This record gives sequence, structure tokens and C-alpha cells, in this order.
Amino acid sequence: MYSYKSLIVKENSLGVIEVVLNEPQRHNALSPQMIEDLGCCFKKLDQDKDIKIIVLSSSGKSFCAGGDLKWMKRQITADRKTRIKEAKKLAIMLNKLFYVNKTIIGKVHGNSFGGGIGIMAICDIVVASEDIKMALTETRLGLIPATISPYVIRKIGEKNCIDLFTSAREISSEEGLKIGLIDFVVKQNSLDKKIKEILSPYKISAPEAITNSKKLVRKLTDKIDQNLIEMSIEALADTWENEECLEGINAFFNKKKPNWIMEE
Repeated sequence: MYSYKSLIVKENSLGVIEVVLNEPQRHNALSPQMIEDLGCCFKKLDQDKDIKIIVLSSSGKSFCAGGDLKWMKRQITADRKTRIKEAKKLAIMLNKLFYVNKTIIGKVHGNSFGGGIGIMAICDIVVASEDIKMALTETRLGLIPATISPYVIRKIGEKNCIDLFTSAREISSEEGLKIGLIDFVVKQNSLDKKIKEILSPYKISAPEAITNSKKLVRKLTDKIDQNLIEMSIEALADTWENEECLEGINAFFNKKKPNWIMEE
């Protein structure tokens, strides 16, 4: 049906398509290839009138480990124009997914960090395994959750975002459920069963009516407009110019503590 380097796309049943993040050796980090593939894939699916639901899942141990740090490291030595161009790729992809008019159900297991939380935030319904580990880990690396922020703030609110953006602390599936990031928590071996249960009512709903209903909701709620997107892009480019970012990412690759961690 569709062929992508970093994704698997399969038809589960009539009107239901599953998109699988498929770079398990890299914990499905958001590489330039995956960013491109996701944008292209969801654009095509959005144009297919027969599709009712998109299930977004992953292969391997992790749902999504966040942004590709090798890609981010390259931005530190790039010029401002290149940084803006690269940050824009991620921002545009997230906005494209958010405004897809199909219902998106996230099937999440393993780990979801940084940009992985952003992907969860653009889903309309999220089903997660009870043992999932989640965190907005950017500040540990001298970064900020820039381009994902409009969607995460919209999903879980300002108060929760200030807490999780600044502390970078890990949260459990129970806390994810409480703050609205997750809608259902099940045992990992029950994920497919729960997805099937959620999909059941859609069988008797018309595809175009489902699409138009979601489109209506997006039209009647505050829009994530170009100004917000540009602000998030500029914020990420600014962060890539920060000395903390260089220190944090180099520390990660050299398997050492960044210089802001002081021994007690």
C-alpha cells in the first residue's frame, strides 16, 4: 500500500490503518528520515476517504525515544539558517499530524521520551501499557521541549507542563492518565484487545462523517497557528546555539555527567 524507510503501514481492518514506527535499533528516535516519512504518510492517509481510523504504534522496546541526538548535535555547529530549516521540519510534521482529520489512536508501550511525548500529544486517544516510562528529558541535555510544546501544553495544561518541562522527571502510566496524556492503561499483552474494543463503535459510523466531525472540532477550538509554530522553531534554534546544549549532548555521547551536575 505505502512504502517508507522508517515506517510500516498496514491495513488492520476495513477503514483502519496502522502506522508503525519501525526503527527499533534506534528506539524509534525522530530522525530526519522518520520526520519526513511521518509527514508524507499522514498526508496521504488524510486524503483517503475510505480511512476512518489511524492507529499509531511502534516496533521494538520503545515507542519513541524523542529527537535524534546525532541530528541535534549536527545543528550545534550549523549556521542559523540551517538550524531554522531543520527545526522547521519537525515543527511542520507535528502540525501536519495534529490537523489530520482522521481519528488517531496511539498504541504506546516501553519508553516514550521528549518528542515521543509530543507524538502522544497529537493523538486523539492514547492507550498505554501499565509499565510505560515517560519523561520530557530535554533539560537534562541542556535543551527545551520547543516544537512539541504547543501540543503538549494543549493536552496536559500549563501547570503540568511547567512541572514536567523543567524537572524532566519520569512519570508513570498512572500519572499520565491523571494529567490527560493517556486515556487508557492496560497490561502490555492487552493493548491489542483494548484497541479492538475502542474501534468497535466506529464500525457503524460513516467515514466522511467521522472525518468532518474531527475537522469541526479543530475549527471550533483555538488554532495552533503559524505564529506559535514560528515561536517554537525560533526557540529550538536558539537552544541549539546555547553552550548548555553543547555540553549536555557531548556529555551524553561521552557517557559522562554534564558540568552543571555537582556532587553533594
